[in-house]
Amino acid sequence: MSQLAQVHATPGVAAYMAEVEAGLARAVAAQPGLAQEVAGEALSAGGKRLRPLLCFLTAEGKPSVAAGVAVEMVHMATLVHDDLVDGARLRRGLPAAWSVYGADAAKAAGDYLFACAFSVLAETGDERAVELLADAALCLARGEAMQRLQTHEPETPIQAYLDRCGLKTGKLIEAACLLGSGGDERLGAYGANLGIAFQIADDILDCAGQTQETGKIPGTDLREGTPTMPLLLAAQVDDVVRAALAGGPLDGALVRVASTDAIDRSRAAALDYAARARSFLDSQPHREELEALTYAVVDRAG
Repeated sequence: MSQLAQVHATPGVAAYMAEVEAGLARAVAAQPGLAQEVAGEALSAGGKRLRPLLCFLTAEGKPSVAAGVAVEMVHMATLVHDDLVDGARLRRGLPAAWSVYGADAAKAAGDYLFACAFSVLAETGDERAVELLADAALCLARGEAMQRLQTHEPETPIQAYLDRCGLKTGKLIEAACLLGSGGDERLGAYGANLGIAFQIADDILDCAGQTQETGKIPGTDLREGTPTMPLLLAAQVDDVVRAALAGGPLDGALVRVASTDAIDRSRAAALDYAARARSFLDSQPHREELEALTYAVVDRAG
């Protein structure tokens, strides 16, 4: 059994996640129409549900189902929009929403999911929770803008890449931990570092993974000119990779990445951020599971 599967076997998780799934289905079905139909397809594609899982694991008392639903819907919205912006045709091994329904429908569906997320959280009357999620959504937008500016830029500093990871991935995972714990700043820091570790691992998989394992076509970042840690490190020592990342010929570039130490160095960085995440854990009821997640996000096939 994988570490992630062991975490999901934690008493109470299955019941909570079932409530979250039911809540997601209700929220998506709120306003019938094309946007709802496309959003429903995104929901049926499933996923790791890492963010609602963190809402459960960081809670001292009864975990908030609304928080788990809201944070997952924001995540789903970003995936729909990211696939559209990146031109990615696969998501979890299935056709991306835009490739089936068209760009306008996918954009509307992403917007619909964002709106549903805040509607669900607003119904709780917890203004602080809404503020937390709104801040995370703002950071997502800033991270996406930063990625646009960094596209086809092999000179992008590693720190700028990490800043982008913090905004695009770390902030929403941090928000899940803050929403779950009621604002525990150390658990928020755990989530922020876990998110960066997760993103670095994801970017490694884009270079080294297989489509059947990841549900994505390898090399998407290189084709789109998205400067990730393994690509940037490889570009520093390999002119073919550097040229490809800048928008030049792609032939053989992905193989050249694997021939450098870029993937090993990136994995070491992911492990470092995972260790940083663990350093913020105290005597939480689910400390063991939270620790296990820091290993699971780095050691995964997809």
